[in-house]
Amino acid sequence: KFRPPSSRPREPRILIARISKRPYTMSASQQKIKVAVVGFGMSATVFHIPFILSLPDQFDLKVIVERSASADKSKARDAFPGVKVVNTLEQALEEDIDAVWILSINDTHYEYAKKVLEAGKHAVVEKPVTPTSQQAYELAQLAKEKGLVLAVYQNRRWDSDYLTVKKMVQDGTFGELSEFQSNFDRYKNVPNAKVWKEAPLPGAGAAFDLGSHLIDQILDLFGAPKKVTGLVRNSRLIGHAEVPDSFVIHLHYDAEEGKPGRQLPLIATARGSILSLVTPQLRFTVKGTQATFVKHGIDQQESQLVANGKDALKLPNFAQEPSEMAGLLYKLENPSQPEKVESLKGDYASWFANVADALKNGADRLIVKPEQAAMTIRVIELAEQSSKEGRTLDF
Repeated sequence: KFRPPSSRPREPRILIARISKRPYTMSASQQKIKVAVVGFGMSATVFHIPFILSLPDQFDLKVIVERSASADKSKARDAFPGVKVVNTLEQALEEDIDAVWILSINDTHYEYAKKVLEAGKHAVVEKPVTPTSQQAYELAQLAKEKGLVLAVYQNRRWDSDYLTVKKMVQDGTFGELSEFQSNFDRYKNVPNAKVWKEAPLPGAGAAFDLGSHLIDQILDLFGAPKKVTGLVRNSRLIGHAEVPDSFVIHLHYDAEEGKPGRQLPLIATARGSILSLVTPQLRFTVKGTQATFVKHGIDQQESQLVANGKDALKLPNFAQEPSEMAGLLYKLENPSQPEKVESLKGDYASWFANVADALKNGADRLIVKPEQAAMTIRVIELAEQSSKEGRTLDF
């Protein structure tokens, strides 16, 4: 049904979509998506492989790229003896695979994703998608030209607390919105054990690591801002001064005439402090003309996955916050008696199911569009520039 680009020889059993505006579908023999995973750190073992394996009708894990693997020693081979382990992306691309999960460090994302797409494979990239927005938009265009999928792992759109806040915004709970603040605070007054996270490399620093989640959530709710103001800095003076450990990023939105909930100018803030001792940490503050919502504590999926591995998905309370983590909703009619709002169930598995749908039925099925991921990086770039220049910038 599909013809590969004329410049490439036909490769049997590998899905190569022809360039077309019509969505493609996989043949009956391609119902399982053959997957290669690049990297075997926490991202692979905690956030991705458990979910890939939990959808056996959708995915078939065929190859893992583990740079340090040898004939005698391999963590990946020990964990998954039925999966082929290789040392390089190039070796993986020689295998019979359909999609490559790029779970390596941030400054490799662009190079690896480009190689994957140019090889006629689908690319699934850990956040942040690339160190620069120009690179991200380039990859999005390349995937489009080749009729391939470029999926970006913005899993925290499926956090329990974010799903709850999103529903409240959509339901008009707050009246006309004025302020929206999303936080990832923590306390760490020593260098990160993961040295690469605080090394002066492209795509390094807290704004890329944590801010990319918060900014993506804001863009998902409100779209592109009008202006960006940022304070992005190394607040502890630990390690490299040019690698930020904290950030406050304001996204400015104009009032939108005729749109319920958006009749006022809105400031949406992504904030991450590394010197916060609050327990549990503040997560959301949302303010409007009719109500204010305050939520402490963070989604449970990551901690459950870290503690239980793939068995976390079998827990009866997986992705469900305990009732004591409920947020408080202060309503105009009785603000002294706030209502408890328990979080909806989180659902990281939905991201994987959506990616499988897009791989089989076309990139237009993606919920997280690559252009949205590129926009997130653009906000970070402007925030860093704003911080250096001490001024607010147009988006």
